[in-house]
Amino acid sequence: MTYPELRQKIEQQLAQLPPRQLFLVSDFLDSLQNKESTSDRALRRLAPIKRGSKAVDLLKFAGTWQGNDLEECLHFVHETRSKAQF
Repeated sequence: MTYPELRQKIEQQLAQLPPRQLFLVSDFLDSLQNKESTSDRALRRLAPIKRGSKAVDLLKFAGTWQGNDLEECLHFVHETRSKAQF
């Protein structure tokens, strides 16, 4: 599907939605835009993930937080972590 076709399809779908569902779509789009801008900023500061690391490797960093951005980092973790599936 090309970009113009996708845009047309979405516009047709939006035209058929009742107002209550349009509010939900708007909220969803807002959350996508906010998440993307938050993720982009935060990801620029992250170091690459080291594969093969174990949780025990993190113990050397326990209690060593420096800086004043702990709340921002915790918020980022909550926003970007995936749901556990069992």
